[in-house]
Amino acid sequence: METTTVVGGVFVALGVAFAWYALRPLAVVPRLLRASVADPSAVESDAEFAMCRGRAESAGESFAAPFTGTECLSVEYEIDERELTPSEIPFTWSRMDDGVATAPFDLRGDPDRGAVRVAPDSRRFALDTASETIGVSAGDDPPERIRSFVEARGELSPVSGGLLSSLGIGSRRYTERRVDAGGTYLVAGRPEYDEGRTVLTDPLVITDRSPWGVAVSRLRTAAFPLVVALLFCGVGAVLLAIS
Repeated sequence: METTTVVGGVFVALGVAFAWYALRPLAVVPRLLRASVADPSAVESDAEFAMCRGRAESAGESFAAPFTGTECLSVEYEIDERELTPSEIPFTWSRMDDGVATAPFDLRGDPDRGAVRVAPDSRRFALDTASETIGVSAGDDPPERIRSFVEARGELSPVSGGLLSSLGIGSRRYTERRVDAGGTYLVAGRPEYDEGRTVLTDPLVITDRSPWGVAVSRLRTAAFPLVVALLFCGVGAVLLAIS
């Protein structure tokens, strides 16, 4: 009985963890759908939440994206490899590495009006923008820029090859999502007054979609972990009930 209770509690705890992971990105969705899109120059620092659309402009710092080399203002990247792992679903993509690089940038609507500063925090940074993915088949050499990046990271093992490569095992995807200078973005966040100007700070939503587009995308992403959460909680509840 005691073992059943412990196992049931573990299943419920795991279910709650999966639910938290799935629901956290959805917390801002109701605000996005209620808010009106303003010109960046109209954002006021005393507002609790603001959403505006405009062109991204450099505030003095930019850098090259890791895989494409595109000059950008912020970037989020991921490296996934198709693996044959006995403990997981075969032929699924496993995350090998991910990361972000951010810099403050300006968002300007009407060219004759002012801009609002956007200040992303790299610790809580995620982009709801279109992805650019470079695929590398198992056993093939990646482009020079990607090869140099992977070697610099050190902890990344080489792409797998061998007999299973014909099944796609060892293939990799190198994915970027960027904020490009001159691109048009919808940005939502908490306004603050800092150094004589209004700044949008975290929790930030930066997207090239509409508010409804962001909502639908995040709901789709949350669907699978929510199903897993319900299954774990359901199994845990049954075990606790019979213990």
